[in-house]
Amino acid sequence: MRALVNRLFLSLVVLLPWHSLIVNGYLRKYFSLIVLWKELAVIALFILAITHKGPKIAGMKLIVLLCTVFLLTAHLVFNSIGVLAAYSYRIYLLPILMTIALYKLADLIDWEKIAKWFITGAFIMAIFTIIQQLFLGESIYLNAGYPVNTFSDEKLNFTFYIGYGLLQRGAGGFIAPIPYSVYLILALVLSFKYKELFSARFAKAVNMVLTISLVLTFTRSTIATYLFFFVIPYLNFFTRKTVKYLLVLVFIIIIQFFVVPASIQEMELGTIDTFWSNSTSLEDTSSAGHFESLDRGFKIAWENIGNGIGLGKVGAHTAAFFDNALVIESGYLSVIIELGLLTAVFIFLSFPLVHYKKGSLSTVIILVYLAVSFLLPLIYYVELSLLILITIEALNKDKNLYVDNSRKSVAGSFS
Repeated sequence: MRALVNRLFLSLVVLLPWHSLIVNGYLRKYFSLIVLWKELAVIALFILAITHKGPKIAGMKLIVLLCTVFLLTAHLVFNSIGVLAAYSYRIYLLPILMTIALYKLADLIDWEKIAKWFITGAFIMAIFTIIQQLFLGESIYLNAGYPVNTFSDEKLNFTFYIGYGLLQRGAGGFIAPIPYSVYLILALVLSFKYKELFSARFAKAVNMVLTISLVLTFTRSTIATYLFFFVIPYLNFFTRKTVKYLLVLVFIIIIQFFVVPASIQEMELGTIDTFWSNSTSLEDTSSAGHFESLDRGFKIAWENIGNGIGLGKVGAHTAAFFDNALVIESGYLSVIIELGLLTAVFIFLSFPLVHYKKGSLSTVIILVYLAVSFLLPLIYYVELSLLILITIEALNKDKNLYVDNSRKSVAGSFS
């Protein structure tokens, strides 16, 4: 049983980051049901969990989980668009099943192996993403059926670029840059706690590549969150040991200018300059869109604060099934609008209450998730949600690899 449990978790760690690009984008063309592999893996783990005599879920944790499942099921039966709402139902349910599996099977999981594959997988994806951004172009994503720009089917949706420019944002194997940037943060934090799994030289390379790829996502909210929680409170970033890695980043960018045509160089520089000025002034279309979405979301949420408008009617993932799907960028507002305030409280309580462990780095991951969810609908990225849960429990494992009063951050692992 131990071997089966670890193989299932390894399959999730290795394949979930590539699901949107490879499984849903390419393999689905040949075998449509293959997209259900992650559901089958999670259900299998859940079945193994309830049959295993592991730790018992009791007290407030059990109450929160049972109430959340009850409320979700009640919405599915009485307050939904019907059978098609099952697609949205599974987005909320899978993390709960994963939570139970992680809790009950904790004594069977080889966390060192899981963490090693997680970090190594992120490192490989970061290398692929950097090469794809700078040299290969968007054809990999276009051929996988990623959303295209309304003005040209040869360009990706505008969310994959900064300032509507030529410079593409890194998305890895995910459906968008945002979940990829959060995935990189998860890998960076895991590499800090489990740094003894790798040689010092490889650990430095991993942290450098992951950080460079994180910067190249140009995702301001997650980059700012990473700096706020992991760097600024603990370390003066501009020290001798960290500045050298910034110089390496500058060197890589300079090298790129020797292999990219001059016309593209000028457009890239212009795009970055526009991106920076718009970001600092909050005058870009992305910021305007966020503010507009939040304002609209607050009004709709207040009007439907009781039971919501119904399961299966909110989120970009519902557009394929429901013509009038409502898309609100805030994760909190999206759930309130869809399911009402009470259900939203239980859904978001399950993360800090069920997975919180005092003195663990997982607490910071929970805070990052909750902070970013205010602006972005992270809860609808089911692959990312499962990876977040695995990361939290990997960090919760008792290992004396960091000291809370050392004032050393993840950036310290660069040294």
